Amino acid sequence: MRGSMRRRTSDGATLLALAALAAGCGDGGTTEPPLSGALVSARIEGRVGYLLDELPSDLRERVAEQLIAQPEAAWQDRARAQVALTGYRLAFRDAFYEEEEAKGQLPLPPAEKWQVSLLGNPARVQVLDHDLVLVDYALDSTLLTDAESPEASDPALAKVGGSWDEPFVLPLDPELLLQRTGYACMDEDQFPPNSVDGENVATFYDQDCEGGEDSGCHITETPDESCVEALDRTIGSLSADLHFERIAWDPGLAEQARVGDAGRAGADLEVIGEGLDNRRIIYRYIGADSCAMAENCVSGLGWRRLLQFDASIKNVGKDALHIGDVNYFLDAPDTLLASHNIFVYSACHEHYHFAHYGAFELDAGGATLGNKQAFCVQSTARYANNETSPLTHPYGSCDYQGIQAGWGDDYGAGIECQWVDVSDVAPSTPVSAQLDFKLNPDQFLCEGSPVLDADGEPVFEDSGFRTGTGLSVDRPECKFRANWDANNEDSRSLTIYPTGSFVTDPCTRGQIGPVRDCGFETGAGGPPRLDCTPGSTLNLRCSILSGTAPAIVRVCEYSEKWQTGVACVYRDALANGLIDGDAVDLEVTCPEARDAIEVGGHVALYSAPALPGDEVEVSCAVQ
Repeated sequence: MRGSMRRRTSDGATLLALAALAAGCGDGGTTEPPLSGALVSARIEGRVGYLLDELPSDLRERVAEQLIAQPEAAWQDRARAQVALTGYRLAFRDAFYEEEEAKGQLPLPPAEKWQVSLLGNPARVQVLDHDLVLVDYALDSTLLTDAESPEASDPALAKVGGSWDEPFVLPLDPELLLQRTGYACMDEDQFPPNSVDGENVATFYDQDCEGGEDSGCHITETPDESCVEALDRTIGSLSADLHFERIAWDPGLAEQARVGDAGRAGADLEVIGEGLDNRRIIYRYIGADSCAMAENCVSGLGWRRLLQFDASIKNVGKDALHIGDVNYFLDAPDTLLASHNIFVYSACHEHYHFAHYGAFELDAGGATLGNKQAFCVQSTARYANNETSPLTHPYGSCDYQGIQAGWGDDYGAGIECQWVDVSDVAPSTPVSAQLDFKLNPDQFLCEGSPVLDADGEPVFEDSGFRTGTGLSVDRPECKFRANWDANNEDSRSLTIYPTGSFVTDPCTRGQIGPVRDCGFETGAGGPPRLDCTPGSTLNLRCSILSGTAPAIVRVCEYSEKWQTGVACVYRDALANGLIDGDAVDLEVTCPEARDAIEVGGHVALYSAPALPGDEVEVSCAVQ
């Protein structure tokens, strides 16, 4: 990602593991891993904690005491959340160095192999005028891979004893990053606009993002500050090196570090069902000019309720799933794939999409809703940690696609169109539903042996699909192995409620303070509605019941169609205030008409305790 991403091109046999799969991708079973591989230790020493700046001064002491007294496991989770922000740079590390420096990807092992130790006790400290509760920690883990991968990742790791320090600048508090710093640290390169939200920042965090239009990072918004400037201004930052060191081969240590096995020969794609557990409902206004409408991601215009979830897959096979050059950016002559119309050009997003990646279905109350989403196929995370999963690969951008053995392709909740439109599912009462993700439904990805001609080129067949202009979409022929799709589908049961979004769900990661997007309440009858004149200024005076804890009041838009407030995130709120003792005055611009149905003239009120768990009672009156 970023502007420095090197473009890779190829001709001829570029599709679906032509070399690796042809070498032995039959119906055979698993193969034994090599007797030895390579081990690389990884260690980072850091500081992590909670920002108190946004809380009332007389509440901070109580909050600090509670944080200091919380279990060690809570601090370990906070440290893991901070270290997770290294993932983007490590997964696309080759793009952060000049080509002559010969750096490759160098991902950490899967998170279940991270060992976090606290180095001392939590304490309340001041950093750059920021009030925080912090603890020092160390995170250790061990990479297990093939013998050649360490040197391919970094020449410094070619031999036992060689080491490399990867530099990082991280927020001292890893939560609420988008709310506090906006898009300053968000690298949206090759993503659709509006794909970043406050819940998925680890997918986009890039400490090297600069302010201004030439940063190479920003699409949705263009901040003036660099990432580091924004961190220091709003949170406080940590500079720390992630230390990698090649260590001697040790079969016992390798066994402790191992995740996954060698798998079957060839590529073997598997849906990561746990991704469907990371789901949330949001409100989004969809206008007629929206890319979501143009690409059939919603079933109507106006305010929609969207069920977002992760769509993640991994290649558990022994070999890479190779796709190759797709002419993603229209800056090269037609490639083999482009000439067969496999990739669909999105005029709205201005790049090609692979339209046969996966299909989502939601069976809710007898109604079946679906969304067949188009993606580019990349290697974004290393899920395996074993001798047959390399640390590097050529599939780091949408113009040259594929999934390395042991790696996965992640599309996180929040990315544009990564959802099912559930606006009409539960109009008055909760509805039980089943969410299903089916991978490779049209068999365009070869989970078997590709059929090649005498020159080693792929053979294509008419898939029966047509482009928007009526052209045939050709599918590469493949001899699919027996039970190739046994791990290509997973589902989850859930309940969809008539109103609310993830903003009204409980806080689960230790989020505190007024800018958080969880733990808001509406009252028994739903959020209070206030009337106003569209376009006018609405002056509110909000207070809390005497003797109750400090509270947050958030003002959101109101939907005429759904007859309820659209529980909004901090960045979309019409107003957001903290009440501590004295009443607070809020100035709100009354919403104007969005369309013929959403005529404006109403707002909805939501409230929450500044510290989750406190009891509060908030009232607001028009002045």
